[in-house]
Amino acid sequence: MKKRIVDVLHRLLVTDYPLSIEQLAEETAASGRTIRNDLNEINTFLADLHIGPIQTLRGKGILLKLTSKQQAIVWQALQAQQSEYMTREERSFDLLLHLTFSKEILVLNKKEEAYQISKSSMDEDMRRLRADINKYGIEIISLGKKGLRLNGSERAIRTMIFDIINQRIGRLPLDKQTPDLVFTKLLYRYLPQKAIKQIQQVMQAVLPPNQNELYSSQILFFTAIWLMRIRMKEFITRMNWSTSSNPLQGSAYIQAIAETFSIEPPEIEVNYLSFIIESLNFKDLSNSIEWAHAQLLSLQLIQFVECQTKIPFSKKEEELLEGLYKHMAALIVRAKSGIQVPNPIKETVRKNYGQIYQAVKGFAPTIEEIVGQPLSEDELTFLVIHFSTALSSLNHEIITIYKAVVVCNHGMATGNLLAASLKEKFPEVEVAAVLNSQEVNLITKFDVDLVFSTYEIDYREKPVLLIPPIINEENHQVIRRFLKNNEQFKRIAFDQKNATLFFNQLLTVIEESGGTVDAAAYRKLTHLFEQNQLAINAREIQPMLKDVLSASHIQLNVPVQNWEEAIERSAQPLVKEQIIEKRYIEAMVAAVEEYGPYIVIGKHLALAHARPEDGAQQLGVSVLTLAPPVAFGNPEMDPVKIIFCLAAVDSYSHLAIMKELIELINDEEKVTQLLACSTIEAFQSLLFS
Repeated sequence: MKKRIVDVLHRLLVTDYPLSIEQLAEETAASGRTIRNDLNEINTFLADLHIGPIQTLRGKGILLKLTSKQQAIVWQALQAQQSEYMTREERSFDLLLHLTFSKEILVLNKKEEAYQISKSSMDEDMRRLRADINKYGIEIISLGKKGLRLNGSERAIRTMIFDIINQRIGRLPLDKQTPDLVFTKLLYRYLPQKAIKQIQQVMQAVLPPNQNELYSSQILFFTAIWLMRIRMKEFITRMNWSTSSNPLQGSAYIQAIAETFSIEPPEIEVNYLSFIIESLNFKDLSNSIEWAHAQLLSLQLIQFVECQTKIPFSKKEEELLEGLYKHMAALIVRAKSGIQVPNPIKETVRKNYGQIYQAVKGFAPTIEEIVGQPLSEDELTFLVIHFSTALSSLNHEIITIYKAVVVCNHGMATGNLLAASLKEKFPEVEVAAVLNSQEVNLITKFDVDLVFSTYEIDYREKPVLLIPPIINEENHQVIRRFLKNNEQFKRIAFDQKNATLFFNQLLTVIEESGGTVDAAAYRKLTHLFEQNQLAINAREIQPMLKDVLSASHIQLNVPVQNWEEAIERSAQPLVKEQIIEKRYIEAMVAAVEEYGPYIVIGKHLALAHARPEDGAQQLGVSVLTLAPPVAFGNPEMDPVKIIFCLAAVDSYSHLAIMKELIELINDEEKVTQLLACSTIEAFQSLLFS
């Protein structure tokens, strides 16, 4: 029976006068229909107790009229029902235990029925639970029909559940009596009491007596967590930790646990539990909460510094955590005792690792909240040293980059061409977006440091370089000086291996050796790369002009009256084959009317294009030679003798074609030869050579 239904029944039991459906609906924040359904359930409940149903008094409302004996029966039955109710905190604890220790999938609507709560209450429970575990770097994800599961590193999950159970219960009882506490009862649903007793018996038989009952309790506790997660096939995947205290003790204990529960833990799990047993035995840590704080703070610090610096410290997390945790444990004790330890290389660390130092300093308030004392710069730089050690092993994987945005008033095609040219000539420049003239106000929404623009813009928040859309060697020098002058904006990034260049090099080798790369060969090579876990960036593998420009898309020596007709006639083959819609032509003409003859990209050469959303259905190119030539309004480049029409459906698939056209711009002799071609076959052969 849901809580709302119990509330309605309570209201009826203590009321001697009729109540309306509307009144009950208002009191419980439910609809009249819901209240009527609740009343039906109450009547079923009463019938099971052999008590008559709720009375309906015409024009007055409903009334539950019972004798004293019947009321006593109902109250007793309600009390028995309510003993199974859980508070929100208890429900959250149960949900977390289920996610951590149960092999049964977690389906929320089943839990709603078990808890006797509404969907909105369950949604709020999950919202709070997600917020509680987020600080551990763990999230709850949905797997559809496979229910919910925890998503995060296995080490973090174990630290999280250890910490939360400590907060709820304190420690597991070591005597034979089980405290009559809801949280303990919930825990024993998932960590069977029989298993706890077996672990305790192994501890007493193998480990030497320990005067500190708290220490013994925590060893018992974490062993139970370790055992349950191994049984669920959830393993630690990476570790470089070693134990320094009596390893034979730990080995004998873990071996005895494995034999008792018939498990074969991997070596990495044996090392992990040995490390946990040793770390729990820090004599200076007064309780398990401080142990959990040291673990939790170390995990959070690594995540925070990685987020702030963009350095992938998680790649070295296991090695980094070992030293960082031990240092954090000692730091907690020092800080609480008011002990300050000087760091003789403090200034050197700050100078050489300033970015990491600032990140650690930004996290310091979180540590200070735990220890109740401000941290000195000496302590902060000690923490930085641990990160600097990890950084040294990452150095071969670290690169520096500039994050930038490109702004172009000539259209997206030329803007994307500029972005591609920057990437090709200046690999350290990473272009986050290409914007048009109406989108300048969006620059601040991107996480970038530099702006490359093809026209003067009124923007002063970040360094701006004015540059033409087609860059030459002279522009290269300007860009290099611009980057040199803005070195303070360099970012550290992780150099992920990209097989795209390797893929293209293989294609070149095949072609140079006399072979051909057809569609079948391309697919086979792609599949081979995928099988070997080599990532190919589709954005860097674009078709060439010869792959797209067919004979039916070429028109030679066509007479037109003006530039508008030239654009329209050049696009006709693409319209005919439904590569573009008619409105694409209107958009191309409108763009020239608005921005001027920007499509004249070289001497006697024009490239008509519009945005993908203006009616481009697929990638396509057509070409038209003009006889006589036509003026577009560009005194330096007119008259236009050849006009290409480009239809692009995205920001990258046409870039190889654009680069070929740029090569054509710089080859006036080839342009002259193309204009002399009298057949389409000769034109194709020369163009693709």
